[in-house]
Amino acid sequence: MYHLSQTKILTSIKSLKEAMLVSNKGIDIIDFKNPALGTLGALPIDKIKSCLKVIPSEQLTSATIGDIYDIEEIKKKTFFLSKIEIDFIKIGFFFDEKKFKNLLNIKKIVKNKKIIAILFADKKPKLNLIKEIKKINFDGVLIDTQDKENGNLRDYLTDSEIKDFVKFSKKENLTIGLAGSLTINDIEPLRKLHPDYLGFRGALCNSNERKDDICEISLNRVLSKFRSFVFQKAI
Repeated sequence: MYHLSQTKILTSIKSLKEAMLVSNKGIDIIDFKNPALGTLGALPIDKIKSCLKVIPSEQLTSATIGDIYDIEEIKKKTFFLSKIEIDFIKIGFFFDEKKFKNLLNIKKIVKNKKIIAILFADKKPKLNLIKEIKKINFDGVLIDTQDKENGNLRDYLTDSEIKDFVKFSKKENLTIGLAGSLTINDIEPLRKLHPDYLGFRGALCNSNERKDDICEISLNRVLSKFRSFVFQKAI
């Protein structure tokens, strides 16, 4: 007897060429991002619209607003991004946690979108931030890394710590994703923690360089590894 794992896979893309490459691969969430512009570099809205034209209408999609520290600018960018046909808007929490409450009403301007808070493992986020994120009416959390050059998610948080973030997020009815320079070897241990999705970029690219183009061979290798754990024996 088998059951289907709930963990999905997200891949970040930066161009129309990459959109065409991944659109027929059965990826759960296609994420729009420009890695050349920072941790959460934003892809121009016109480019996102072009990519959406070659992606099936039922495909789940997400996009980041960019590396923004100012609350009012965050609201402005989120509003403009909400006008296009994507499902999730990702907001990096680069700012002081005391400013969380200033985003309380952001859902009122993006009622038709899910809003995801991105916390950075290399900044050692505290578990109590999960409750604060719930209080400001966000829909989910992504644990990522800000510094992409000096280690990945599991270099900054132990599997036990990551498991606690997954547990606390689900307790608050928030979706929970894991990313941060993940490699093919991170798939099995992280999937066992039962996050809602795992996010990949660098592992899909030539020489594992996130700013480079996605390599189909690397993409297929990651997808094959990921899917080998989708079905598992029920104990």
